[in-house]
Amino acid sequence: MPNDNAGRAQTGFLTGAAVLVTGAASGIGLAVAVRCLSEGATVAALDRDGPAVDRVVAGLPVGGGDRAIAVQADVADPDQVRTAVATAGEWLGRLTAVVNVAGIGGYTGDIGQVSPAEWAHMLAVNLSGTFHVCRAALPFLRASGTGRRPSGAGRIVNVSSQYGLVGGAGSPAYSAAKAGVIGLTRAMAVDHAAEGILVNCVCPGPIDTPMLRASAGHGELAGREAARTAGRVLLGGPGRPEAVAGVIAFLLGPDAGFLTGAVLTCDGGWTAG
Repeated sequence: MPNDNAGRAQTGFLTGAAVLVTGAASGIGLAVAVRCLSEGATVAALDRDGPAVDRVVAGLPVGGGDRAIAVQADVADPDQVRTAVATAGEWLGRLTAVVNVAGIGGYTGDIGQVSPAEWAHMLAVNLSGTFHVCRAALPFLRASGTGRRPSGAGRIVNVSSQYGLVGGAGSPAYSAAKAGVIGLTRAMAVDHAAEGILVNCVCPGPIDTPMLRASAGHGELAGREAARTAGRVLLGGPGRPEAVAGVIAFLLGPDAGFLTGAVLTCDGGWTAG
C-alpha cells in the first residue's frame, strides 16, 4: 500500500479524534485514513469494496491497524450506511469526525446523451451518499460534542470537486452532484454551528487516483475535455492524494476551529484562471 507519510514524524494533532472516512480503499480516501492515523486518530475506513478495504486496514503500518477498522457499505444505500456507521461508532467508542470522500466519476455526455438511470446513479452516490453518511453520523457527532467551542468536537469534511465550482464538458450529472455537495455543506454548517459541529468542503482538482485514470479512458469525451483544459493546473499535475489529505487533516484539527461553511480548493490553481 502506498504511504507517502512513511518516515514522517507523528505530530499527533488529531490524538483523541475518532474519524470515519468513506471511499477509503483507494485514492484520496486512503490517503486521508493514513494521514489521520499518522496524526494520532482512530479511524473507521469505509468502502463499498469490502475485500479491498479489509486489505487496506490489514496493510497499515505497524500499530496503525490497532487503531483502524474496515467497514463495508455502498453509500448510496441508506440501510447499509446506517449499519456501517453504527458499527464504526461502536468499535471506535465514539465518532468525532466524518470525511466523505466516496464518489464515482466518468463522462456521460451532455443532457441529451446522459440517460435518466446514469443521472440518478451519479447523484445517488456523489450527493445522496454524502447525505446518508452525514445523517447517520449526526447523532454520534452530537454525542461527542459539548456545544459551541473553538475546537468543537464535531467535524464534517465533504469532498466535492473543481467541477462543483465550474462546468465541465460531457459531465452534467457529475457537475450537478458535486455542486450539490457544496450547497449541502453550507446548509449543514448553518444548521449545526450552534452544536459545535463544523462542516467544510474541499474541492480537489485533477488528482492521481484510480477514478481519474478510469475517467481518462472514456474516449472522445475525455479527450475533448483534456484538450479544453490543457494547462489549467498552474502547479503542474495531476496532484497527489496526500496533498488533499493534508488539507482535510487541517480541517479536522485544532487550527481550523473558526472555520465552518468554507469551500477550499486544492487544485494546483486549476480554477484560478
